[in-house]
Parts: sequence; structure tokens; C-alpha cells
Amino acid sequence: MPDAPKDEDLLLISSLKKLLGYTPKQLELYRQAFTHSSVARRPYQYRKRYYPKPTEQHNERLEFLGDAVIELIVSEYLYNKFPSKREGFLTQVRSKIVGREALERLAQQLDLSRFVVAKLRNSVAKNILGNTLEALIGAVYLDKGYVCARNIFLNRMLLPHVNIDDLVKREFDFKSRLLETVQKRGSQAVFETTSQPSKDKSHFVFTTTLRINNEVAGQGSGLSKKEAEQRAAEKAYGAFIAKHTS
Repeated sequence: MPDAPKDEDLLLISSLKKLLGYTPKQLELYRQAFTHSSVARRPYQYRKRYYPKPTEQHNERLEFLGDAVIELIVSEYLYNKFPSKREGFLTQVRSKIVGREALERLAQQLDLSRFVVAKLRNSVAKNILGNTLEALIGAVYLDKGYVCARNIFLNRMLLPHVNIDDLVKREFDFKSRLLETVQKRGSQAVFETTSQPSKDKSHFVFTTTLRINNEVAGQGSGLSKKEAEQRAAEKAYGAFIAKHTS
């Protein structure tokens, strides 16, 4: 007979069932999804020096898979929801949903930090929660398949917390809107953009710093210079308007 589940297994199973709506089959997949690489490295000694020895029991591979699954889920959803919209519109809306900051906010709303296992100096960092969400969807995909992963992400995670119609109504071209507002107030805005290869060397990541009157007003990153500038402008826009209307 198989060993009875441990108390910690029963607790994880119960928590996952509340979050996902089903009992997971392959519990180890979910453990891996919640394990940050900071705890999945064990030191080994060679010539009196210690080196980190990576293991496979962390969530980076599941994060890679989940990222692709989420993008497909959202692409399919938007394709069906907006049958008359063109590619540019769909791409722009999708980037608002699957972007790093959006997934971090969603992971916070889902309270995924309670599951994360990490060895960090501070409490669970906000910027790893989006990665954890991606890894979780990767685990769901491997455990239950695409249809289940799609239903879980859309109906239990995204749509209860994000109003897509409101998202579409928002002004997307923050850069043009910001520049117009800055010029009206006699100020000057400068976008400074740099790029560097991604961790896996497969593409470049662009980072933009926006300065208004030589003061840093916002920063943003993306897979293109345009996307990085838009994100920097979006971060700066609200603060700039508030400062000049108060």
C-alpha cells in the first residue's frame, strides 16, 4: 500500500484545491512551481572553495513553460473576444495582461506568496510572484492539460480580478499623452534607453529611464524600445499630472 500523505502534503493539497478547484494529481509539480532557485542550490567543495550546485527542483523551467501557456491562453481569449480587431490592437491588449507588472499584481491578488519557498533576505519579493504564477500554470498544464490550464487561468485567476473591457478603454499611448502634457507646462522630457541580452540569450530586453526636467520620473522595461518607453511614460504620467494639478 502507498504511504499515507504527510500533514504538510494534506495542507498543500487542501490549499491548492481552494485555489484551483481540483485535487492535483502530481503534487511534486506544484512543489517545484513554488520553489524559488534560492533554495534549490546546495554548495559543494572543490579545492577548498565552495560553489553553488544547481538542482532541478526549482521553478525556472516551469516558469518558462507557463509563460508560453499563459500567452497562448490570453491570445486565444482576445482573438475570440474581439473578432473585428487587428493584430496591433490584440498585441497591445495582450501585453497589458501578460506583462511582468500585471502578472505580479495578479499573483499578489491571488496571495501566491503563501505558497512560495525561498531563501531571501527580505520577505518574498514582489518581482518573483509573477514568475511563480507562470510556473504554477506550467504545473497545471503538465498535470491536467491545456484546457484545464486555460479554464483555471481565465475563470479562477484573470477574469475575477481584471476587467478586460475597462482595460481596453484606458489610454494606451502614454508616451504621446505625456509629451503633450509636459510641453503644455513648459517642461522637458527625455527618454534614455539601454538594452541587454535576456538570461537565456534568446532576445534583448530594453530598459528606458524617463527624465522630466533632469529628474527621473519613471522607468520601464520591455521586449522593444517602444514598449519600454511606453511603460516608463505610464509610470510617470499619473505622478506628473498629480504634481501639477495639486
